[in-house]
Amino acid sequence: MSTNPGPTPRPNPSLPLVVAVALTVAALSACSSRNEGRNPFDGSSPTATGSEEPIRVEVQNLNFNDVTVWAVRQGQRIRLGRVTGKTDETFRLNWNPGMPISFVIDVTGGRSCGTGQIGVEQNAVVWVTVPANVGTQPCYAGRR
Repeated sequence: MSTNPGPTPRPNPSLPLVVAVALTVAALSACSSRNEGRNPFDGSSPTATGSEEPIRVEVQNLNFNDVTVWAVRQGQRIRLGRVTGKTDETFRLNWNPGMPISFVIDVTGGRSCGTGQIGVEQNAVVWVTVPANVGTQPCYAGRR
C-alpha cells in the first residue's frame, strides 16, 4: 500500500520581499526621528538653549603644525574647526552668555593644550593663541 502525502508545499516567494520592505521602513523611520532640520556640522550643540547668542572666536596659530580647536562647555567639547600652521582663523559659535568658555587645542600628530575658563557676554569677541611650542608653552585665551 503506497501512501501519497499529496503535493509538496512550495515556499511563498513574496515572503522575503515583505520582510525586506518591513526592515527598510523600520530603518528609515529610526534614522529620521527628531532631526528637526539641525545641521550636525554647524558648531552648535544639540542641547543648545534659546538663550544662546553668537560669539566670535579668533584663533592665532603660531605653531608650524595644523591644529584642531574645541570649545568646552560643562565638559562637552564642541569642534570649531582646523587652523593651518602659522595662520589665523575666525569662527562663529552660539554660546550662552551665562556660561564660561574654555578651549582645547589638539596639534595634528602631536600634543595638546587647554586654556582656562573665561566669561563671555553677548556678541563677544574671544581670542585664542596657540604657542609655537605646544607642551612647553601654555595656550592662552581672552576677550577683546
